[in-house]
Amino acid sequence: MTGTLKKDTIKGVFWSFIDRFGTQFILLITQIVLARLLTPEDFGLIGMLSIFIAVSQVFVDSGFGNALIQKKDANQTDYSTVFYFNIGVGFLLYGILFFSAPYIASFFQEEKLIGLTRLIGLLLIFNSLGLIQFVKFKKDLDFKSIAKATMISNVIAAILGIMLAFLNFGVWALALQMVCIYFFRSLLFWILSMWRPTWEFSYISFKGLFNFGSKLLLSGLLDQIFQNVYLLIIGKLFSTKDLGYYTQAKKFQDVPVTTLAAIVGNVTFPAFSKIQDDKEKLLIGFRKTLKLLVFVNFPLMLGLAVVAQPFFLFVFGPQWLPSVPYFQLLCISGMVYTLHTTNLSILQVKGRSDLFLRLEIIKKGITVIAIFIGLQWGIMGLIYGRVVTSFIGYFINAHYSGELLNYPILNQLKDLSPSMMISIIMAILMITCTYFLELSISLFLLQICIGIISYFLISYFTKQEALIDGLKIIKEFIPLNSWKTKKY
Repeated sequence: MTGTLKKDTIKGVFWSFIDRFGTQFILLITQIVLARLLTPEDFGLIGMLSIFIAVSQVFVDSGFGNALIQKKDANQTDYSTVFYFNIGVGFLLYGILFFSAPYIASFFQEEKLIGLTRLIGLLLIFNSLGLIQFVKFKKDLDFKSIAKATMISNVIAAILGIMLAFLNFGVWALALQMVCIYFFRSLLFWILSMWRPTWEFSYISFKGLFNFGSKLLLSGLLDQIFQNVYLLIIGKLFSTKDLGYYTQAKKFQDVPVTTLAAIVGNVTFPAFSKIQDDKEKLLIGFRKTLKLLVFVNFPLMLGLAVVAQPFFLFVFGPQWLPSVPYFQLLCISGMVYTLHTTNLSILQVKGRSDLFLRLEIIKKGITVIAIFIGLQWGIMGLIYGRVVTSFIGYFINAHYSGELLNYPILNQLKDLSPSMMISIIMAILMITCTYFLELSISLFLLQICIGIISYFLISYFTKQEALIDGLKIIKEFIPLNSWKTKKY
């Protein structure tokens, strides 16, 4: 990478970190409070609508966001064209959800879903209004503006959601919180961005972007359907309470995984797109990214799986303990999520959205088989199938991204193995604590301390490249003088 691009990328990672971790911290605190004020059934009702909202969100963007980022010479006509398309799709999909609400409620046999669907569906319109500003910020690596808008909107929505829960609004507190996040985020994007649409819509521009974006649209649809199909199946075949337990487990497994993937993915995709024609630089950046990701994600996921029981007991309360086994298995699946997204980003950077779509079809076929087999053993069987398909999917993604970069999957596994081994040692040390202390807050805190200290000490003494690179990035972003004691 050039010096300027490298500096912008590091700055982007920093602000993306502030954005995602700040946002997730706010959401985590909010969900902890709401979990103690609301019931598993309330969360289950929201979970029933997840697949409909997630699929609709994919249609709103339609892959055009990444198409604009990937296109080096995107102009005002391109942005305005996509802007009007996004808004049109947003209103259209809201209309479909509005009139489909009674049928959705009938499918799940939950009358409350009629009003909930019509309320939550509004976020599609609000999201469509701010998508282009978001894309502009992202392409320019201006993650500072994204962080401001996202964190402020989440704070406002969190306060509103908690207030409504205290006033006994029940599930409506969760629904209004979701809608408010998107409303205030888009409003702030318009305030912070200088970009405004012009009155033009180009069919030629639309067609060019659609050629790339349409394949990402279909890939995104497949991914969101299969990411949320478990909610649909559990909501239909099991109780609302069971779905609430699964929803809570999935939500808190998603917090660290999707946060880390978003922090890195949001920055590396536009950065890698700028050097897409320099295979050597692209490979170097890709390898360093992978190593840093697993250095953080592997120990995080294994550590959370170990402390799952005290975490749910003391943070959310005993009523949420049935979520623990779901959460532990989902953490194992989450270990490879960031590897999925990073390997797939290479396909997008190289303009291979056709291959991206083909791989999604293959992986979803495997997922269908896993679902049918797993259903024989209930919810746990479904999650075991999800773990297996996650690892199979990773090997498929890594094989094809490796072919594009001359980076065979065996070399990739070799790069990842040190972090995996150290993470396993860390997890064993954490588990050992349970033989000396009973289940308590003291055990919970001790396991966390032992996990963090042991992982970084072993990494330091074995001179792990990812740790060294991480420290270099921190020092490069923070001026050297700030690391030294000032003399007076």
